[in-house]
Amino acid sequence: MSVIGSYECRAEALSRRSATASRSRGSAVRSRVVEEVTFVWYAAYHLLARLVAEMAAAPRSEPTLPGPPLRGQAARWAGQRERRRAEFVEAALRVIAEQGPGVSVEDIAARVGVARTRLYRHFADRADLERAITARVARLVVAELDALWHPQGSARQMIASAIGAYVGWLDRNRSLHAYLLGHPGATDDPQSYPGVRRAVAEHLTGLFGGYLSLLGVERAVAADLAHAVVGMIESVVGRWINADAPSVDGTSESAEVVIARLVAWTWALLADVLGAAGLHLDPDLPLPPLVGLVPPTGTGEW
Repeated sequence: MSVIGSYECRAEALSRRSATASRSRGSAVRSRVVEEVTFVWYAAYHLLARLVAEMAAAPRSEPTLPGPPLRGQAARWAGQRERRRAEFVEAALRVIAEQGPGVSVEDIAARVGVARTRLYRHFADRADLERAITARVARLVVAELDALWHPQGSARQMIASAIGAYVGWLDRNRSLHAYLLGHPGATDDPQSYPGVRRAVAEHLTGLFGGYLSLLGVERAVAADLAHAVVGMIESVVGRWINADAPSVDGTSESAEVVIARLVAWTWALLADVLGAAGLHLDPDLPLPPLVGLVPPTGTGEW
């Protein structure tokens, strides 16, 4: 018997007890049984809601017809090719981190001790190599944003965790970020820089929309607010990581200063939206988790 079925059976039994109690016992007994029935149905409802949310969050894929399995030497070559591709990409990340985003294919090949022509046995061309590098950097950014995909705590804590993770990663990986900007990739590719940016904006739209709707604010406001926050953070961080852009007094600013500023401004935008609706929210008040809020499709696989 399923969990839901067991709840229904218990509720039915308790209903019968309620009917019997109404004939043989006093009002106190009837009240107790009614409370139990109410509790069971309440628990069953929320369990069902949780199961539905989990089913909706489960990854879905289109059915595909299985192709003939690779055998023998073909299977070994395919696995070895993927491993070598991954090794070349990881070597490229190390070279970019050390020498900057303008590294050549020869630099990457030299790092792994092979000729340039040998490297191209594992990539169709230079563009294929650049796409593989960009996809790997995008996966690193996505992994760093776990605080955004799984928010918890108060509004201020959620904002600070997500912004702190993003700014901290960029501060440690400025050359990789520059490479990502220089090789953005296709806008419809989820593993490109525009794809990651779009995923962040869409997830923020769901996050803002979920909480704002609970407070009576129209969901239509959430999308504009999400893109405004993403654009602001991207622009400010872009200026900050540029070595030629010091602060007003000529000194470089720390990551902590930039993070604190962005957290304050992001909350100011949220507070303004709430204030326009005549609402006030304590930024340090813990917020309940949103049922059904899941990371963008594919982030768990990256």
